[in-house]
Amino acid sequence: MPASRAKQAEVAKRRADAVAMRMTGASFQEIADTLGYNSRGAACQDVTRALEANIAEQNRAVEVYREEELQRLDLLMAEAWRVLRRQHVTVSHGRIIRDEETDQPLLDDGPVLAAIDRVLKIQERRAKFLGLDAPTRVEAITTDALDAEIAKLSAELEAEADSPVPVE
Repeated sequence: MPASRAKQAEVAKRRADAVAMRMTGASFQEIADTLGYNSRGAACQDVTRALEANIAEQNRAVEVYREEELQRLDLLMAEAWRVLRRQHVTVSHGRIIRDEETDQPLLDDGPVLAAIDRVLKIQERRAKFLGLDAPTRVEAITTDALDAEIAKLSAELEAEADSPVPVE
């Protein structure tokens, strides 16, 4: 049978007090003595459970935030695509510029190109956010590796210098 709400509240309060005491440096024995635990092991177990519950809650909150961020990126992407698909006319000094021969409005590629750039930025952000990009490979060279390579090359040079040069 699940504990009553009053009992759950009491346990939550005691756990919060136990964690607060632990964070200020109290030993598990001090926590047990002060808060009425049966043993220091019970105090330790309660503090551990409280911290694990806190971590689980933080993880849930992070997942909710991730989902919200992905939804925002989806909305931005949809709007960028709408701009990309629209026809844009060239405007100068508040007037639509027209082709002199056909009298048709001149299309402006600027907003389309800007929308393409924005779509790419949103895609990059999404890939980075989801960890889709391959990791950047970094090669670290230590001074020991450099010293070993120098010694190897020096030995090769000495070996070549000691070997007789064939005369033809």
